[in-house]
Amino acid sequence: MLKVTCAIIIHKNKILITQRGAGSDHPLQWEFPGGKIKQGESAEDCIKREIKEELDVGIEIILKMIPVVHDYGFKKIRLIPFLCSIKTGELKLNEHVDFNWVLTKEIEKINFSEADRKLSRQKQNRQILQKYIGEKIDNPG
Repeated sequence: MLKVTCAIIIHKNKILITQRGAGSDHPLQWEFPGGKIKQGESAEDCIKREIKEELDVGIEIILKMIPVVHDYGFKKIRLIPFLCSIKTGELKLNEHVDFNWVLTKEIEKINFSEADRKLSRQKQNRQILQKYIGEKIDNPG
């Protein structure tokens, strides 16, 4: 099983989402940015490295959220999310084709990759976001 980290980056009560390229495993779908953990790397070091590589910003980890497991058929991943804020730099897309800042209530309408969708619907993670952002979130169940 692949261990993959992702950053739920919060800025001005909105969440950063990024869109994958047409040639990726999940063409043109949206995701929370991040990537695979390398051998001997901690999940925390991985997310900081991946966000620097993908978006050219330094992040501060606020807290680790609840991981989810998803089987795509061709790969099975454990997606490990971190609630984060941008500490340094300006967003620059190095791997993605687009980005957007969305409200938590808009997340249900996003064309996420399946693991990211599962993560966004996970009850404890929704509660963490609601507590951190202070925005009411309709729970899809």
